[in-house]
Amino acid sequence: MKQGLFIGVDIGGTHVSAALVNTQTGDIVGDIQENIVNCNGTSTEILQSWEQTVKNVLLQTETRLRSSEIPEYHNIKNELTQNVTDNVEGIGIAIPGPFDYKNGISLIEGVQKFDALYAMNIKESFRKHLYNTSLRSSTPTFINDASAFALGEYYAGAAKGSAKALIITLGTGFGSAFISNGELLQTATGETPDNGYLYNIPFGESIADDYFSTRWFVEQWNLKTGMAIAGVKEIVQLAEEKNKDALDLFEVFAENLSQFIYPWLNRFNPEAFVIGGNIAKASRFFLKNLKEKLNKKGILSTIIKTGELWDKAPIVGAAMYARSLCYDGLKDYVSGFTIDSVSNKWRKSTQFLAPEKSIETMQGAYDIYPAFPMPTATIESGAEALAHWISRHKKVVIDGYTGIFWHHLIESLQLEFLKKEIHVRWFHVDAAMRPPDEIDRLIAPYLGGDDPLFGKITDKKLTDWFYKEKLEKIKPDTTDEISILVGCGAALAGWDAPLIYIDLPKNELQFRMRAGTATNLGADKTDDNRLMYKRSYFVDWRVLNEHKCNILPKINLIVDGQRPDHLLMMSGDNMRRGLDEMSRNFFRVRPWFEPGAWGGTWMKSKIGGLNHETVNLAWSFELMVLENGLMFENDGYRLEISFDFLMYHKYKEVLGDCAERFKYDFPIRFDFLDTFDGSNLSVQCHPDNDYAKNKFVMPFTQDETYYILDCRQVASVYLGFRDGIDPDKFHKTLTQSHEHGIEVDIEKYVQKHNAHKHDLFLIPNGTIHASGKDNLVLEISSAPYIFTFKMYDWLRLDLDGKPRPLNIEHGMKNLRFERQGDRVVDELICKPVKIKEENGLILEHLPTHNEQFYDIYRYSFDREISIETNNKCHVWMLVEGSSIMLETASGMKQRFNYAETFVVPASAISYKITNESTSRAIMVKSFVKSF
Repeated sequence: MKQGLFIGVDIGGTHVSAALVNTQTGDIVGDIQENIVNCNGTSTEILQSWEQTVKNVLLQTETRLRSSEIPEYHNIKNELTQNVTDNVEGIGIAIPGPFDYKNGISLIEGVQKFDALYAMNIKESFRKHLYNTSLRSSTPTFINDASAFALGEYYAGAAKGSAKALIITLGTGFGSAFISNGELLQTATGETPDNGYLYNIPFGESIADDYFSTRWFVEQWNLKTGMAIAGVKEIVQLAEEKNKDALDLFEVFAENLSQFIYPWLNRFNPEAFVIGGNIAKASRFFLKNLKEKLNKKGILSTIIKTGELWDKAPIVGAAMYARSLCYDGLKDYVSGFTIDSVSNKWRKSTQFLAPEKSIETMQGAYDIYPAFPMPTATIESGAEALAHWISRHKKVVIDGYTGIFWHHLIESLQLEFLKKEIHVRWFHVDAAMRPPDEIDRLIAPYLGGDDPLFGKITDKKLTDWFYKEKLEKIKPDTTDEISILVGCGAALAGWDAPLIYIDLPKNELQFRMRAGTATNLGADKTDDNRLMYKRSYFVDWRVLNEHKCNILPKINLIVDGQRPDHLLMMSGDNMRRGLDEMSRNFFRVRPWFEPGAWGGTWMKSKIGGLNHETVNLAWSFELMVLENGLMFENDGYRLEISFDFLMYHKYKEVLGDCAERFKYDFPIRFDFLDTFDGSNLSVQCHPDNDYAKNKFVMPFTQDETYYILDCRQVASVYLGFRDGIDPDKFHKTLTQSHEHGIEVDIEKYVQKHNAHKHDLFLIPNGTIHASGKDNLVLEISSAPYIFTFKMYDWLRLDLDGKPRPLNIEHGMKNLRFERQGDRVVDELICKPVKIKEENGLILEHLPTHNEQFYDIYRYSFDREISIETNNKCHVWMLVEGSSIMLETASGMKQRFNYAETFVVPASAISYKITNESTSRAIMVKSFVKSF
């Protein structure tokens, strides 16, 4: 049975006090325990004084409750458990800011107190030292000291019984809290300010904090008399002696406070207005005057008084706050969500989370989790293994991608450390990060304003997200405890320590964003998925990937973070050795699949292991450097890292003769567009090279081809304009359709061509095009993939029930209207050229457009073919047949199945492909042309 016993703690600059609170009544139970705090001491000295005070409360509680010395508990004695302190349900801690109250991280720096705690996770420090007490399973909660004071007075002091109260504290600073029905109001409305803070509201010649704090009295006294004083206490003494200057100062103070507070009292209309803090102890010199001035302004129904609990108020308030969170859902307070490996509510997708253990795929069946084989004993699993690795070091840095659940990671590791009695200090690099509004201003030029889809590639660096001087203040602890610095960008702090990097696949990052459990780098949460993706593509991924590139050689341990409760890891050396082997042999990225407005059924019906309950599948991202990952396999485990790691590590070996032209940007993209039983793609075009560079800062544009991997008997592709197209009429028709919902007979403007299996349609930039329904298109393209200017979308809604954004004006600036009439068939429908036919092999050249930098060849063979790379990177797909076996010059072998995309790097030099099918194999190969 819950008794409502909570410990409240009040942390000040020079002291700490704590007591047991009966939160059912608001009464303090027993004596208040106090300790002196050396705010300029070491972290150990400060924390020990805090933690010992709490332990003293527990010890007193155990002793007094057992002996029944506390009258209030005579009536519940029989209901107490054998271990009496087990009845203490939690702990609330009041502490001054700046402080990350939700996560328990100290942000205090530069004020000559608690500097040793800057960026430290105080919550975990408390949990560690209370692990062997009755509070081992409770999570400490934190609250601003002024807010705690307000809650104490609200529940048990001067505002008790009031539904609404405005409570302020006047001391070294100006604190405030707006409370309604027991809830701290922290959202800005017409009645209340943001976070309930009044200190930063403009007043007079500056802000309120400059007028309603001790320093105002000190400064004004000096101006008035020319004499220096330490604080308000001296002015009070003079006022007691009827000193006119002192009394006049309190008169001015009352006038200022009445002018400032009146609008808030008038709008909020509280039942009680309570004044606390050290200045309130001089209320006999200003309170009556303040009441009269407010009454004259019309504040008549609000009770105006000073606090009653004084120093007890923050203790009571902190305990009441802890109670409210304990009873209303602490997990939501701690991390915003609960990690549930069964429901996966922390990710929003109909596609399955990649399994920790590999599942063998039958020959001929498409493998949705392809992996590169690694030597034995290289991949380890679980938080216990990660904690063991960390425990071998005195200090460790854990960096990682945005979207990592850092607090869940810390809680998981901390539990392992506590089991083994290993003491750890946690530090958070986020403490040095600029606030979201400042970051918003920093990146605004790259987000394209109101454009819902397009911005331009940023040139900012990850260091721009942080205050350099604050990064330098995050220092490892000097005690024997292990210091761990965590967070996205942690390596920037410059610790001389082993580096762990936690990677996250882009698909899982997007699924977390859609679920509201992840957001952009340094941003406030938003439910605008399109904005989050735009910001990710043009800003976040660019700066984070460059950061990964910079630290790749220094990574000591790589961790796959997509399964929060099932981490996989291997050494940085093994990762780099694995990438070396890939760059000399082959690789296949892990594809991922997405539904869409026009999506079909081919992939759902032909590819095993997918969630067939999803509404459709429109895309498969087969080979995209920005969004795909690479899996390593060892002992059944499949650990995934991002594709770009390979490019950063070995781009020359992968790309060969075009390496310096493209560098880290893998130039060729393969993906599937599935319209089987679906509908047409939008009518669209892509930007020319100059437009892509000048408008979006892209190094090259999005030139495409459609290879028809499969189709129904009647299928089509929209490509090129009809002869005699009138650009102005076309523009006007599209605009009217978009503005007024008018259906367009698109075939009056755009040609429609029959599509057959193995046809190739060429779509150089500026070409109007769309796939018709009942196709499975293998899109072979240059690497960019989001620069699609949709101009007509058949008046349909997206899967979210909203229209997809159109880009008519972008499109009109890029359309090549000369691609019309017979010229379309002559130039844009590929005509294969047979190069040779011998020994069961037919080799065809499928020539691409002269504006497209990649080429395509098709091989049809019975048994085996041998290939030389000639210093070119080859991208392959088996488009007819069941499977092939690849064997490289170094002797590595790998099977690839129908419709799987794989890459043979330029440094493989030579390789052979053996047909394992009972019929002829047909394969397409793409590579960058020689220039």
